[in-house]
This record gives sequence, C-alpha cells and structure tokens, in this order.
Amino acid sequence: MKLKIYLLLGFYAFGYLLICGYRAGAASGGYDCTGAETGLSNPMGCKTCHGSTATTTIAVGIELDSAGVATTQYVGGGTYTVTITGTNNSTFSLPGYGFQLGCIQGSTAVTTPVNEGTWSTTLPTSTHLANPSSGNYVVRMVEQSTLCTPFSGTGGTGSVYKKTFTWTAPPAGTGTISFWGVLNAVNNNSGAGSTDKWNTAQLVVTELSSTTGISELPKTPDVRLFPNPASSQLNISLDDASGNDYDMIIYSLNGQKVLEKKISASGINKVSQVDISTLSNGVYRVMIENNSGSKAIPFVKF
Repeated sequence: MKLKIYLLLGFYAFGYLLICGYRAGAASGGYDCTGAETGLSNPMGCKTCHGSTATTTIAVGIELDSAGVATTQYVGGGTYTVTITGTNNSTFSLPGYGFQLGCIQGSTAVTTPVNEGTWSTTLPTSTHLANPSSGNYVVRMVEQSTLCTPFSGTGGTGSVYKKTFTWTAPPAGTGTISFWGVLNAVNNNSGAGSTDKWNTAQLVVTELSSTTGISELPKTPDVRLFPNPASSQLNISLDDASGNDYDMIIYSLNGQKVLEKKISASGINKVSQVDISTLSNGVYRVMIENNSGSKAIPFVKF
C-alpha cells in the first residue's frame, strides 16, 4: 500500500515538474506570460509556478536598436535588433533562465492583441519562435527552447541574461506598437518554486514619419527618396524646385551626422544620387535644408 502511495506521489510530482518546469518555454505549456494579453487565462509573468509576484531583484529591460543605436521609434518595414536583458541583483545563485518576448499593436495589454512586425527565423541558440496557439494564446513570441545560461557571470549577483533577435517593423501607417517581455531566472534545481526570480518589461515604440517633429521648408520642393529601403544608392528627387542648391545631411537616430553633401535642384529630372554603401544597416534621417528652412525624411539602409 505504501509503495502505491509513493508511486502516486512520485507521479504527481513528476507531472508538476512537467507542467510548471517549462524548460522548452511557457508557450509549450500553452501560456503567454509576457503580460501583453489578458484573455485565455494568460498570466502576467511567471506567478503560476515561480512565485506570486515580480521582483525588482531581477532587472529586466527591452531595447530596440537601429545601426547599433537604441531607439523608441521605427520606420515601417525597417529591420532592427531587439534585445531582452536581465540582471541578477539578488543574493541567490540563479544559473539558468527562460524568457518570452512579443510585439503587439498599441501600448496597452488587451484581451486579444494584434501581432506587429516579423521575427527573423534565424534565431539565437536555445531559442525558438512560438506562433499563436488556438485556445491558449494569441501573441507570437520568441522564447527559450532549452534552459538558457547567463550571458556573463555564472548565475550569482551581477550575472547578466541576454538574447538578441532580428525583427522587421510592420508596414508604414501602423502607428504605436509595444514590446512585452518576461524573464525568469532559476536556481536550476529541476523544479519550480518561489526561490526562482522573475520580472517583466515593456517598451512602447512610436512610428517615425516624414512629418515627425520637422518644420517644413516654406516654398520647398517636393522631396522624395527612392528606393526606400536602399542598399547602396539613395536617389533624392527635388520636384518643383527653383534651381537652388540644398544641403543634404544624413543623421543616425541618435543625432550623429554620418554623411553630408551639396545637392542641386537644377537639371531636367532634378534627381541627385547619394552613395550610402558605407553606412551601417539601420534607420536614418535625411535632412534637406537651405536658408529658408529644413525638411527631414526617414529612410532605411539594408
């Protein structure tokens, strides 16, 4: 009789580890833990199995980068890198971790989110793409496929957990989007419990358009950039111009000047060609200016 009881208890314990371990990602158990969706009984964070509340002793952040520069703006169709990072500020040894990261329309959690952007299928080690699962979760996420090890440190205080992904922004006109993530640092004891430490993060990103924060040139020509995105050569068309010369300055998203050239609005087609082959891939602003004002248009280098 005792043997049967021990076997039964062992079975339930094993079942609990399968249900709450989720070493292959919480999506494998049918959960979105990012906090982006409030429907289908999805929790905010890992409180179902790994402690009831988030803890600031695990500092979690999400960063969107363009050409190596952190940004909170995107250009439709542009390619970016997205990084989720956690730091162990606790006194516990937490040598393993798991995470989830997704992107939705808008800046707030909703019952049924709309996914935005596309995750590259070329993924870091120990990760996979979890597509929406009917009846379980809506958000398309990247998450661990096996238990991850720290980016730096061995799990003690100051250890850093980090994964970086390539992500393509949604089409122009989408508007504000937001990234939602959760990171769970664990003591690697093959179980789930309150000694594991987790926290969530959110990053709101607005769309960058040609009119964002830019005063128009009075009596300016109609400025067009093509192709956009561009890989090696950018064409700048100055239609309806009066034949004046203009300063063309390309800035990175952190405001650094990376290229400058004089362009002319004279000629039949009034198109100037700019070599951008030496620029790093990412999002930039082209500023066209003269004594009467300036105009800026974003473009994507790939």
